[in-house]
Amino acid sequence: MAGGGPLGARGHRRIPYKRESSVETEAPNSDINVTPLVDVCLVLLIIFMVVTPMLGRGRDVKLPVLADAAQHKEGDQVFVSVDDEGAWIEQDLFIERSSFLARLRESVKVAAGKAAARGYDGPILFLKGDRDTHWGRVRTVMSWMNEDEELQLQDIALVVDLAEEAGT
Repeated sequence: MAGGGPLGARGHRRIPYKRESSVETEAPNSDINVTPLVDVCLVLLIIFMVVTPMLGRGRDVKLPVLADAAQHKEGDQVFVSVDDEGAWIEQDLFIERSSFLARLRESVKVAAGKAAARGYDGPILFLKGDRDTHWGRVRTVMSWMNEDEELQLQDIALVVDLAEEAGT
């Protein structure tokens, strides 16, 4: 069977239309195949587009609820205003901390009595800061109220204008 079978003498199958001398090998291709790179980038883009909205935007906290001054009757609320001149309780101007807190305690006691008579837990204090006043003044008045242990407030509300009402 030397050379008579389908396998030639060398043990290779011969293909009649190809010769070993006519097979030319190409030089190695050194170009980068970009298609797999684009596929991977698109998959990563889709993953990031799906995951990004699920990422937290800060810690979840319980936000305060918008309170309307009209919900409370006159007398069970105290208004404190802060501007460049100082802190105001109703229509009285206070510059010193001690006199401000003494008057605030008195106003809160009166409002607490009226709130209790109407079935509320306590008076609500509305703090209004002038738009043109430096925020540090408002913060100072808030710290005065926070540091006073005799002042028993249930709710403090910061008063703001809605964008439509403010004209901006």
